[in-house]
Amino acid sequence: MVALIAGVEHGLDRDAIRAAVTAVAGGRAKQRRLALALAGRPAVLSDGRPPAPRAVGDLLIALVRAGAAEISPPACAQCGKALRTLQRRGEDWYCSVCSQVREPCAACGGLRRVSSRDRAGRPRCGECPDGDGRDPVDVIHGIVCALDPAAAREAVADAVLRSAPRLSYQQKLAWALEENPALLTGDGHLAPLRAVPRLIEMLDDAGVAGVVRPSCGRCGRAVRIDKPLDGVRACRACIARSRAKPCGRCGAVREPVTRDGQGQPVCANCMISDPVNLEVCVSCGRGGW
Repeated sequence: MVALIAGVEHGLDRDAIRAAVTAVAGGRAKQRRLALALAGRPAVLSDGRPPAPRAVGDLLIALVRAGAAEISPPACAQCGKALRTLQRRGEDWYCSVCSQVREPCAACGGLRRVSSRDRAGRPRCGECPDGDGRDPVDVIHGIVCALDPAAAREAVADAVLRSAPRLSYQQKLAWALEENPALLTGDGHLAPLRAVPRLIEMLDDAGVAGVVRPSCGRCGRAVRIDKPLDGVRACRACIARSRAKPCGRCGAVREPVTRDGQGQPVCANCMISDPVNLEVCVSCGRGGW
């Protein structure tokens, strides 16, 4: 990969190119994916045009910042403008103007940039925000007090801030709990927002009575849950089992940790034992991960 880039860019030495590659893709697996992407379409180094993985765009930016004169910065997929930062949709990157998603505003009906979404999830433009002027912390504190009248507002406010730092997300959190207060008392696996299970854990840690830590929606274990799976939030083990596929090398049915050059899934055991990922220790001379 360094040789490929050096063949296009003559203003940077190989050490500078290697440093840019390492900064963007420090791990060997990511470096291999980056190398495959560049080998598949080396012209991206000169024209900066997508589609391409994000790591390619990040590498172009890093090389330009390092002083490359013949490497192109990423170019907007729509207008071709040179970019200094990436705003992506899929494997395409866009400038700030072309990246704006426009939908009919639920309030005024105009086809405008989506600034926020209302309680029903409908798009709103910047001139038509949802009219809920309540403090979301007050709303959530009121819901929690229905379970534990002694719950301190400061404790609730701290839990809300840590689970949902942005005000707009706090508002969505308040709406979700208003719509289904049972999320706090055992139905956390049905949470529409990932902040809900985190909020429950923090309230429980703060000693708020009545809240029930959520259980996995698949196996029922009382463990930390996060990502949704078939309409419920599930634990890491259930997520892994749902993703399990036969390894393209050993055939074992496990969650893939990467894919090979042909796109076949590779399990953790095979990735660790792959000679490409092994290095010789400078002290003892033995090979290892």
